[in-house]
Amino acid sequence: MRLLKRNIPVTAAILVSVAAMSVAAVAQSGDAPPGEGVPQVTAVEAAAQQAMEVLDTARTSSDAMPTDVAQSIDDHASFGMNPDLSRESINTIANDVYVIPADDHICSSLTVGDGVNVSCAETSDVAAGQVGASTVTLVGGSIGIYGIVPDGVESVTVKTGTSTSTSVATDENAYFTAVPEGTPLRTVGYTGPSGVVEFPIYDPAVVFDEE
Repeated sequence: MRLLKRNIPVTAAILVSVAAMSVAAVAQSGDAPPGEGVPQVTAVEAAAQQAMEVLDTARTSSDAMPTDVAQSIDDHASFGMNPDLSRESINTIANDVYVIPADDHICSSLTVGDGVNVSCAETSDVAAGQVGASTVTLVGGSIGIYGIVPDGVESVTVKTGTSTSTSVATDENAYFTAVPEGTPLRTVGYTGPSGVVEFPIYDPAVVFDEE
């Protein structure tokens, strides 16, 4: 299972990182980031529609991403992702989760300030329920935890600290929660097509400090 994470600030330099189970690993200088050079998809692929009901519904004006964010994704459209096909799954006061179709991949994004954090996973992994969570430092320092799940997954379990478990409901094939800065992160798990799965999650501030 491969998960690509990309931070796309609208007004800052692009940071590209490759992740396995959400572990950031910055590509070596000179190496082409994965998924580069793939033409943008022009329609939602059938496999993606079958895996996620949110992608099998008509797109409305509320599904449109912020203009500057969509343009930034167009400029760096890994795996051929197309923000013009996005669906909004979660809307909060400060952060929104969008699902973005791509070529044999499905991407999820979380708006952060004026930018967006994007993660992409192979469609087959999404359909099998084999995709973990992404983490990102939010405005103010708290840690955002978000991800996508296939149809039939109604909640995920976020484990933090030494024994704390929190059930987070999914909405339109996605989930999002935030925990205070410095919270020890353990795993995100759920029951899906592959049975019970659990993926480690990491504090993004610590990961990037170690790069």
